[in-house]
Amino acid sequence: MKLAEITAWLDRTLNCAAFDDVSNNGLQIDREGDEIEAVAFGVDASVAFLERAAKAGAQLCVVHHGISWGGGIRRLTGSDYAVVHAAMAHNLALYAVHLPLDADPAVGNNRELARAWGLADCEPAFSYHGHVIGLIGRLKDGRRVGVCSGGAGEFAVEAKACGCDLYVTGEANWGERIAAQNVGMKMICAGHYETETYGVAALARLFAARLPLRVVEAPVPPPIPLET
Repeated sequence: MKLAEITAWLDRTLNCAAFDDVSNNGLQIDREGDEIEAVAFGVDASVAFLERAAKAGAQLCVVHHGISWGGGIRRLTGSDYAVVHAAMAHNLALYAVHLPLDADPAVGNNRELARAWGLADCEPAFSYHGHVIGLIGRLKDGRRVGVCSGGAGEFAVEAKACGCDLYVTGEANWGERIAAQNVGMKMICAGHYETETYGVAALARLFAARLPLRVVEAPVPPPIPLET
């Protein structure tokens, strides 16, 4: 399958054009040759991930956190150089999708988190860069739980105002932790990477079901308890 066909499918499926994102979503690194047979999915565009993808036979890597943000790469040094060098050394294309994958109603990080924990009656919540990306749902015992993957500690106070009994995110800075304590919001920080494996894994499953390509790597979401 052609690389352009695959990226067009991802753009369309995840509605990337609708998002004003800090990430430059879409194809971030091209490759020599446009035929793709195998794809690897990961949370981060790390050198270790690219090396594993190449060893597994991938020609395209799809990640949640790419290397091009905001105004793009201004200097190709340090970590950015290492990632680009690894991709080019193995002739790997790199596609990144950030907020669209957080917010997607079918395979998004937060939709998958809600499913994993059995939340019912879910409703959209928590606006970031003009897009609602999180969810609030109910456990079987009636408690309201807010979920927003990644580094979304900033929404803990809002979750309390929305009547949540528990707020789950990936990580929070010290000020956000104190703010949550101040308003009596119980918050679970389950890991930035860990909470964002859910949507990446779901996207990989959808991709494998819809496109005639091999998925050679995808993250395995860990069990994250709702009680601490």
